[in-house]
Amino acid sequence: MTWYATAWGHMETIRTRRADAEPAAIAKAIDDSYPYSQRSGWAYKAWLDARRDFFRKYNLPLRRARKPAPDLLQGAQP
Repeated sequence: MTWYATAWGHMETIRTRRADAEPAAIAKAIDDSYPYSQRSGWAYKAWLDARRDFFRKYNLPLRRARKPAPDLLQGAQP
């Protein structure tokens, strides 16, 4: 089995266990249950690819990047 298929199967297991939960709670449960020891390397890249595809398929909310803080050199914008 590939890293991608293993990650997909893990996410599917979490989703079926939490079928009655809100989509945001399912997404958090999946993110909190990362099955590999480190978030680096091929396993992590496969996890991210599978996570992106899995979340899109089941309409789970993907995290968005945080809005950056205002630039200290420019000061307040009018």
